[in-house]
Amino acid sequence: MQFGRPGYRPATRIRDASVGRGIRLAAIGWPARVPRGVRVADSDHVTGREDIAKPSSGPSLQVPPSPPPGCDASRWMTASVHVERALPLPPVPVVTSIRIGTHPDCGYDRIVVHLRGPVPGYDIKYVSRTAAGPAARMIATRGDHYLLLTLHPAQGHLPSGVSTISPASAAVAFPVLRGYSVSSDFEGALCLVVVVAKAAAFRVGRLSGRLYVDVAG
Repeated sequence: MQFGRPGYRPATRIRDASVGRGIRLAAIGWPARVPRGVRVADSDHVTGREDIAKPSSGPSLQVPPSPPPGCDASRWMTASVHVERALPLPPVPVVTSIRIGTHPDCGYDRIVVHLRGPVPGYDIKYVSRTAAGPAARMIATRGDHYLLLTLHPAQGHLPSGVSTISPASAAVAFPVLRGYSVSSDFEGALCLVVVVAKAAAFRVGRLSGRLYVDVAG
């Protein structure tokens, strides 16, 4: 290996999944106030976010066919996802690098966010070209789509203000992924726009110090 949204699902849970073998990785790698009142929890709470992405406001996503033997068979998502993870703060988890890769034999591309500290909560949804921001639009070509990943609580800088993510945006030529851009790092939330060639189903996995998003090919 190398490195239509049919409606909203009821409340569900995302299970952890391991990173596939034989991945060819492409190394892609501003001060925030800590949110108060955070409680400690042991699980992720995942819900469909109709308040964020209504059926008429986003692309229609289809579940891809079953993968070949030996490929990740985790469930694909066809609606916006919201995950809350109550973490003991401070410190706020820090994004240290971002890597992107492709699995052509299994039919998906992957973006991996590496963190120092526990994996935080997140929101993921498709957004418009305008909402994606200028840096992502510079990466995109005609017809591309934008998948917004918001990590909370999280930041991409040191206490001095120096960024921990380099570069802050990058372009690639994978089957689905076209690149990414860090669009915001403020008030304990970090927003990452993933540029994709088409609006496709996605899935999210959590490992120790890593959060990854697969986009179906």
